[in-house]
Amino acid sequence: MRRLRPGSLRDKKRLSELLDLYLRALRESPLQVSLRRLSYDSGIPERILCRLASLYRNPADEVHVRLEDYYIVFANIQFRYPTVKMYERPDGQVFFKI
Repeated sequence: MRRLRPGSLRDKKRLSELLDLYLRALRESPLQVSLRRLSYDSGIPERILCRLASLYRNPADEVHVRLEDYYIVFANIQFRYPTVKMYERPDGQVFFKI
């Protein structure tokens, strides 16, 4: 199992999938962080979070999104929730440790 660090990834589709999984993990965790609360805590509008998290389902929008956008979003979220860590299993599945 290896730790995933979004800042080292260069694939927008993979970052989008990770963000979607990260948001879902926060929502379903004992912390129960809603998208609205996350938006308020991180200072990032909900629509931006949703747009970035759904990019892998709508690749036509990829030209309007930069890698730096993902880096900023992940940095803001991980700063506020440092106990949530992402890992990748050898089979490629993503695991969150809270």
